[in-house]
Amino acid sequence: MRIRRSTAKALAVATLFVFIAASCGGSSANEATSGDGAVNTDGPTVVGEIPTTAPVTVPSTDDGAITSTDGEVSDAADEEDPWEVTVLYVNDDVQIIPVFDAPNGNNVKLFDKNAIDGIELEYPLLATTVFGNRLALLVVEYSPGGAWAKVEVPVRPNGTTVWVQTAFFSAETHNYHITIDLSENKVNVYKGEELLIEQISVSGRESRPTPIVRSYIDEKIPGPSLSPAYGDWVLSIAAFSETLGTFGGGGMPKLALHGTNQPELMGQYVSSGCVRVPNEVVSLIAESVPIGTIVDIIA
Repeated sequence: MRIRRSTAKALAVATLFVFIAASCGGSSANEATSGDGAVNTDGPTVVGEIPTTAPVTVPSTDDGAITSTDGEVSDAADEEDPWEVTVLYVNDDVQIIPVFDAPNGNNVKLFDKNAIDGIELEYPLLATTVFGNRLALLVVEYSPGGAWAKVEVPVRPNGTTVWVQTAFFSAETHNYHITIDLSENKVNVYKGEELLIEQISVSGRESRPTPIVRSYIDEKIPGPSLSPAYGDWVLSIAAFSETLGTFGGGGMPKLALHGTNQPELMGQYVSSGCVRVPNEVVSLIAESVPIGTIVDIIA
């Protein structure tokens, strides 16, 4: 079944407001079983010094094509640094971003596809999120000349890509990345090859597992603005549960790395898919990594 979203902004607010709630609900301490993992309330292991330098801004040419600082068209990943990625930030004067099936190709409609319930929802790519942040998209590749970019977008199925015109955006590059190892229930934060933070976490229970996916942080939201359950920060991930069609009264089951008001559950598999770390750790991560940070969820 395909649903047309004629009142795009209103429906975006209705669905996106419960994005984060979708996969973050979990068991209380009484519901957790000892077989789900050992509880660990220790603080994070911080390795080395957290860099504080801002990402490099990539200038654009007069025709709107984004280039690297040496004048050559930038690739999504630098050959000398396999962890370097480019993130597009929508310009302030843009309200909605047209999407295409190829460079100079057909203007297409974007749909969120809920395979669990068999529903497709038209999803205009709005420039401002429901939380008031400007949209950020991860670059997969550029067209020759750099006027077009293939980007990952926050809809289902996970990893959906479209082509956009780079003239609508500014660009930044960085090499931060996060690994979430579900086999060890551990979050590691890196800058390039340098390990910055290592922390035992909470992840999805057996019936609502955290999906194995490669995505990116697309938004930072103060946790107290949503619920004390999310701790100090919610780092929204541009990916979704693969076992839930909806959550929280019909919302889209989006993933997040966030804080918690139940730090005693560290090491256990009790959430609905989101990954939780202690508040002091999520604050450190939020201060350290930029929007667009790669998140690799592995088993």
